[in-house]
Amino acid sequence: MEKVFAKSMSRKSVTSMDGVELGMAVNIIINTGTGELKDLVVKPNHATDTKFKMKGNIMYIPFASVRSVKDYVIIDTKLAESLSEE
Repeated sequence: MEKVFAKSMSRKSVTSMDGVELGMAVNIIINTGTGELKDLVVKPNHATDTKFKMKGNIMYIPFASVRSVKDYVIIDTKLAESLSEE
């Protein structure tokens, strides 16, 4: 994936590779020790039913599942769900 500024991801629609809109990106979690991007923090749509980690009304999608950032943030949901189970 090409270089993308974290700020440019904020408030972008997060969509699965199948075209299902999951919600709106609101933040990114970074491991400060390693610099690894851990999770994309998403405010889910009301109808979103996923196996992603949830805390309150916020969804955490493993950043490794992000496939593209353009007009939308595209997520590989199968990879994201398998990484969420770890």
